[in-house]
Amino acid sequence: MTVSLRRQRVRDATLRELISVSRGILTDQGAEALTIRAVAREMGMTPPGVYRYFDSHRTLTDAVVVAILEELTEHIAGSVDQVDAADTAGRLVAASRALRHWAVEHAAEFHLSWFVSSPDEGASVRQARRQVGRLFADVFSGVWRDHGPAPLPPETPSPATETPARRLLEQLETELPSSAAEVAFTRCWLRLYGMVSVEALGLTRAIGDDAGELFEAELADLARTLNLPATALSTGP
Repeated sequence: MTVSLRRQRVRDATLRELISVSRGILTDQGAEALTIRAVAREMGMTPPGVYRYFDSHRTLTDAVVVAILEELTEHIAGSVDQVDAADTAGRLVAASRALRHWAVEHAAEFHLSWFVSSPDEGASVRQARRQVGRLFADVFSGVWRDHGPAPLPPETPSPATETPARRLLEQLETELPSSAAEVAFTRCWLRLYGMVSVEALGLTRAIGDDAGELFEAELADLARTLNLPATALSTGP
């Protein structure tokens, strides 16, 4: 192995450790505690040493958020892949439950990766966020093909609903087969994501829902909205 390869391997290992240590600070102590100096102290390095890997606090934070979102995407994709590709309804249910499971188990990271942002955050963060929504859009497209058009929305899509739906799909950089599908996906995604966010913040536990029963009720309602077979809800844990 050449000297340059050895150096690169050492650098890559240090980079991974820096992100891991930074993630621990971010989730255990909050975004305000994540500083170059704090990371250097935990790593046994000097601040200038950390700056050799990250040229600013912003790039360090972005790297941590990207790592969190990539883990979330992989978790959801892994759950979807365990369901037969022909069972599009089951794949959507599996994706939904995987999102909720990861968010509840990593509540602080879920909150930080989606809600802690700034105008100068990097393109890598925005791209990592798109991955999650795009994954759901792809799964939803299969559901629409096999079970749609859904009975809802019952009215003809209007500009008031079509425009936000189109903007969401543009942000996700993906396509759905029709404007009706776009509106249906947008409504379902916002309901699902909203329910998961509320639970991750601990608000449902405050009213006695410790097992995700409200999430399951919302998921069942979405399944009816999308005209999914009753057996879809038996998918996964």
